[in-house]
Amino acid sequence: MAATYGRGAMTNHWIDLQHAKTILIAGNNTAECHPIAMKWVLRAKDRGAKIIVVDPRFNLTAAHADIFC
Repeated sequence: MAATYGRGAMTNHWIDLQHAKTILIAGNNTAECHPIAMKWVLRAKDRGAKIIVVDPRFNLTAAHADIFC
């Protein structure tokens, strides 16, 4: 798989995120560390997706969450 998709890479395209109904973000401040990914997460939220953030820190990503744990 690493030869095809690269190491540390996800196997789907960013655009796929906008079609999600629920997005779980765990232990990552996506809004600050991965702003391109967060753009697609927020598009999903605009389309009605629920955003769940699990992190001990309240950060910019958690501020966008429907559920913060």
